[in-house]
Amino acid sequence: MAEAREREELRAEYGALAQLLEDVRRRVELLNTTLAELAAAKSALEEIGSLSEGEELLVPVGAGVFVRARLASKDKVLVTLGANVMVEKTLEDTRKYLEEREQKVRDALQKSVADYQALVGRLREIEQRLRSAR
Repeated sequence: MAEAREREELRAEYGALAQLLEDVRRRVELLNTTLAELAAAKSALEEIGSLSEGEELLVPVGAGVFVRARLASKDKVLVTLGANVMVEKTLEDTRKYLEEREQKVRDALQKSVADYQALVGRLREIEQRLRSAR
């Protein structure tokens, strides 16, 4: 009787952990996407820094569509802080801001990967206990 109850508890824990593992996997995927976006933004800032004012460039508007634009000023860029709030920053301040964000995302990614590995370990342990309990 006690063994049957323990197996049921292990199955319930396994189900909950499997769902949590999927959530962590999605978080890792999102963090990797965010890192790629930050790298692209940093690269774009480098490119803008090398342009002259009035020079033409292509600006992506999404879905593989670009518009031609002329660089009016390269001294300041607009940075979204969230909730439709933007601030104007210099290129250098924006680079620093992106590097800080990148570090925070890398830290979160490292923690999420560690969480993922711990969950996988616990799931394997439960699988082994369930197999040996048969």
